[in-house]
Amino acid sequence: MTHWEKQLGLGRRFYDGVLAAVILTGLGGVIVNQPIFYFPTGLLLIFLLGSKIFDHYSGSDFELQNVKRSIRLFPGDKAEWDLHVNNYSRVPMLNGTLSFETGKTVSSNSEMMNELNHSYSYKLPFSLVSRGESVVHIPLRAEKRGVTKVKNMSFRFPHLLNFTPIKVGYKKPYLTEFIVYPTPEPVLGVKEYIHPSIGEQRTSFSPYEDVLTPVGTRDYEQGDAFHKIHWKASAKSQSLKTKVLEREVNGSWTIIVNVVEQTRLGNERLSPRLESLLSYACYLCYTATELGKPYEMIINMRKPQRNPYFHQQKGEGNVHLRQSLEMLARIDKQHRLLPIDQLFHWLGPRGLNSKVVLIVGEIPDGIVDKLREWQSQGTVVLQVQMDDSSAYLRPALQRGGA
Repeated sequence: MTHWEKQLGLGRRFYDGVLAAVILTGLGGVIVNQPIFYFPTGLLLIFLLGSKIFDHYSGSDFELQNVKRSIRLFPGDKAEWDLHVNNYSRVPMLNGTLSFETGKTVSSNSEMMNELNHSYSYKLPFSLVSRGESVVHIPLRAEKRGVTKVKNMSFRFPHLLNFTPIKVGYKKPYLTEFIVYPTPEPVLGVKEYIHPSIGEQRTSFSPYEDVLTPVGTRDYEQGDAFHKIHWKASAKSQSLKTKVLEREVNGSWTIIVNVVEQTRLGNERLSPRLESLLSYACYLCYTATELGKPYEMIINMRKPQRNPYFHQQKGEGNVHLRQSLEMLARIDKQHRLLPIDQLFHWLGPRGLNSKVVLIVGEIPDGIVDKLREWQSQGTVVLQVQMDDSSAYLRPALQRGGA
């Protein structure tokens, strides 16, 4: 019971009044010497003792199962959240009401839900049997992208004798979280603009070779380049041998999501198209996974870590994709913004080892020189350009793109 705080419906002054009534009726019976006057005294005394016993034992020995878990959904998905409570006491708590709040990321049945300014509050009937477990099945519907937890959980039930409500509030954070991923919105032109380039991924069909990674030799053939001749192997075999080099391709991507937008006066604000930006970034993550491309993702919102921005390290596969979706879901409008030029300042020492950079969001003038520098180093820099109904890729420094 250490995680619950109990508030009794009737305070000490009420019980002091009942005790005073017990004393007065008892003295009255003694003074008039009539046994009938002891009857109300006995009833008041039984009521007083019973109420005190119920106050002490009710709501004093029950436990909410609270394990860390995540319920992951897409907008529109439905799920069921099970709430388990064990009552170890012999005193039941019947005809009660369970109350809690969540953010507007998820919702439930309208008859148990009330809309507040920034959250939903819930009230549903709930009873705890003596020495048993009670399970509440709560239907959920994912409404919009985001992450939310349950807060302000409390259980209110009537006193069995005086019928005033007793409230117990849960003091510990409830660890179950509801994660609603963004909905991927298609970006046109991905296959048209993105081509493989020399790098670190090994493949059997790449036109590029790593001259520092020979994997064997073969007989020399007419037309083989002079620098590919393996002189030591040729000397041993007394015939010309050609190096067989490892073929490589760098198909990795860096996805940069700029959630900051400049106003006409030059001020910086959170982009009003934030949800669209995150949905397009979500689509690029899906596309990279489907094409087998390793990728990293960077979002210019401040985060209290070594790197003051959201950054997912380079990886690939379905697990990496799930981590991407979760990072996108955790972007909150309340986070502080990191201007894109400051982000590029942080990226400077780290550098980029991807040959394709995809920028989702605005490209202000302050980063154009950096983009040109990347392009001069052989990096393909593209921007997701948005109009009213669709989005498509185009070269980032194309006329009108900066």
